Amino acid sequence: MKYLSALFVNIRPLRMLMSIVLSAVLVFASSFPALAGKSPTTKGVEQLPQIEEKSKEALAKPAMSPESIEARSQGALNEVQPEAADRDKMYRSSDTMPPAVKQVEKAIAKLKNN
Repeated sequence: MKYLSALFVNIRPLRMLMSIVLSAVLVFASSFPALAGKSPTTKGVEQLPQIEEKSKEALAKPAMSPESIEARSQGALNEVQPEAADRDKMYRSSDTMPPAVKQVEKAIAKLKNN
């Protein structure tokens, strides 16, 4: 029994060290995805004055009817930025298959080749 109690006393600093290391890993793992963003921060600033103007105009006027909103946003995805949020300007991947399907197709192709 004394051996077990001595073992637990000796393991306590190791447990504390492991809990500190684990918490540090969790903190870094949760913060690195935020740092991984590669988009420049000034990309949206180019259109900001136009958006601000339209927002101020919208605040100065009384509430719009649904029909006027629909007429204003014809052909655009976003009512506030009709020129900026055009469907043709949006990034779309040409590869629409989910990753799992790609992996299965690669595995089948490897099996056929062997």
